[in-house]
Amino acid sequence: MTASARATEGERVSSVEGKRVLITGGSSGIGAAIARDLAGAGAVVGICARRTALLDAVLEECRAWSPDSRAWTVDLDDLDGIESFARTVEADFGLPDVLVNNAGVATSVPLPRITFDEVESLMRLNYLSPVRLSLAFIPAMVARGSGQILNVSSVAARVSPPTQGTYGATKAALTAFFESAAADLWGTGVTVHNVYPGLITVNDVEPDALHEGMTGLPASDVAEAVRHQLEAGTFEIYVPEEFKVTYARRAKDVGAFVEASGAYASRQLGDDLRAT
Repeated sequence: MTASARATEGERVSSVEGKRVLITGGSSGIGAAIARDLAGAGAVVGICARRTALLDAVLEECRAWSPDSRAWTVDLDDLDGIESFARTVEADFGLPDVLVNNAGVATSVPLPRITFDEVESLMRLNYLSPVRLSLAFIPAMVARGSGQILNVSSVAARVSPPTQGTYGATKAALTAFFESAAADLWGTGVTVHNVYPGLITVNDVEPDALHEGMTGLPASDVAEAVRHQLEAGTFEIYVPEEFKVTYARRAKDVGAFVEASGAYASRQLGDDLRAT
């Protein structure tokens, strides 16, 4: 691994064991898988989400390995309540050693059916919310001289798949912000880490028409990769790793890639692609 691929000025980050990790969107999917994996590795996890029943079920699992783990029911779509929530976490749990920005919503709606209200709503939850939560913790992390911020992005942010313009844009905004933040925070002891998952199977939900015939990875694969990423201090990873090659190939000729994506969408979706 080259120095440019690391977020820690060339030094390995310590194990997650004993670290306090706050995971947003921890009631299901990737967030719940990360919580279980890190708790099993000895981290003290704090999870938050909107759905209390699901959240409590994940917390019970985590406490089997990590009895001091905590959970909070919160709506991170309420931007004005985020700073208050951060102070609650600090009071109940302590300043996190690791913040995992995972909460978000994925959509697959082609133009011209997408509405501006949907664009605005998705940008608020997928981009503005994790940025605001991170800003609520970063000053204290810098003062302490340590901290890790991990952002669960998507390959949609890198390859701009058809029907996912809004979703991909929110994730691209998130990672662009934190790529710059990583440089701003260099040398402070606070590091940034981005992960780009591909198609993930969540609670046996069938893939949409665009991904028909594809098999997604289990969320546990992302969770394991994230744990290794945090421990190694790697700046960015792709799950599966083959998407790193796809992204590099796209960068060589974006126009040709877009043309191929359009042709693929037309084959998969047919008339539905243009339905209004």
